[in-house]
Amino acid sequence: METRTRKALKALAVFLAFSFAQVYVHAGLPNAAPAPGTPQRPVTAKLITKNNQPITVNGNSMGTGGTILTGATIETPDQFGATIDLGDAGVIELQPGAKIQLDFDENGNVRVKVIRGCAVAKKKTNVLPGEIEIYTDTASEKTDKNRRHMGFCLGPNGGLSPFSTGLTGAEQTSIGGGLAGGIILAVLLSRGDNPSPAR
Repeated sequence: METRTRKALKALAVFLAFSFAQVYVHAGLPNAAPAPGTPQRPVTAKLITKNNQPITVNGNSMGTGGTILTGATIETPDQFGATIDLGDAGVIELQPGAKIQLDFDENGNVRVKVIRGCAVAKKKTNVLPGEIEIYTDTASEKTDKNRRHMGFCLGPNGGLSPFSTGLTGAEQTSIGGGLAGGIILAVLLSRGDNPSPAR
């Protein structure tokens, strides 16, 4: 019986030694280095609509979550707009009744041809080197490091007409100052009177 136990323990010891050797050899191998010039992850365009309402992409109906390929023609109905999330490249917002052609590449270059209506471009931070361009047959506007948010409508002459895409810094400051002044004035005017009756 003792020989049998000894042989079993030897077999177990050899097995464990072999197992540990495999683990150490595998753990000691270097990670595979990425190939030089590895391309960036591709830009994908995802559609977002209000309440999953469908819009028209290349003549077909598409709702929230649909993937839009480069070169697509996108059209929103008169009732609601749509948002196209381009990942690290940015976001394109289409106003109701808009029609555009969308082109993009892996470097984050996005071209939005306004065929009808209005479009807003919002470039994300410098994750990708490309820029966003909104253009027509006769005019073109691009984002840059100082202008990351812009909105344009197709003008009557075929050019681009800017439209307000939000409040400017001066407008926000004016509103904030007015609110603060109103609160201070209300506090100052309500001081001194005791609204509760004396007993």
